[in-house]
Amino acid sequence: MTGVTAVPSDEQMRALGFTDHREGHWYLCRRVDSDTTLNVSIDKSTGRWREDVLNEFFGQPEPYDSMREPHRTNIRDRIDVIVAELASAGITIEVRHDAYRMPSR
Repeated sequence: MTGVTAVPSDEQMRALGFTDHREGHWYLCRRVDSDTTLNVSIDKSTGRWREDVLNEFFGQPEPYDSMREPHRTNIRDRIDVIVAELASAGITIEVRHDAYRMPSR
């Protein structure tokens, strides 16, 4: 998913764990399960953001919303905690959990 958010100061972004190794962009990678990460990239000048929940073992989106319990809820809850932490710092992003389902056949 993508959108636009405010971008706090460099000091605040670094305190939240963001890096800026790619020029002009902030990047955050947080582990939400043993092989799953929430990745957020924010353009420094426009505030346009993109989020991906990735399976790091396979290098592709993690279909966690199709997982059995308690895995689905554990991952959703951890993502929601990170999103709330960012929101409290003024960074508004959204993760649509239903976007991370296995495609129907």
